Amino acid sequence: MAAYISVPTWWQNLDSRYRLRIGECGECGTTKFPPEGACINCAAPGSALEPVEPEGTGEIVAHTVIEGGEPPEFSKLIDTEGSIGAVLVELDEGARVPGMLTDCDPHEFGRGDRVEATVRRIYEQEGVIRYGAKFRPSND
Repeated sequence: MAAYISVPTWWQNLDSRYRLRIGECGECGTTKFPPEGACINCAAPGSALEPVEPEGTGEIVAHTVIEGGEPPEFSKLIDTEGSIGAVLVELDEGARVPGMLTDCDPHEFGRGDRVEATVRRIYEQEGVIRYGAKFRPSND
């Protein structure tokens, strides 16, 4: 499976998935997602990253629409909802987060559009329904 994530790994990272938990470097203030590993700016060790819960709003910096050739776990989603909008969002706090669009036609949104995070069903794997943050059009 192309996007396989084991159940224990999924559960271990729930804070990041539900609340988009990011890390803020105590040395230089740079933010990153996920909140682990070394700082992407100054290479401070992961222990220097403080967990931060962002507002969940930001701007799309990269966008594509998946209409076929998806990983197997997304086949049902494509069958029921149609195209999937895959995005890279730069949160207002500076961290870049990958995600999917929801509550909109993915063809109508792209770079520069404002979005906000919301928790939605992502897919089912190993009998576990996987929920996490998706992005919807923002009202601001």
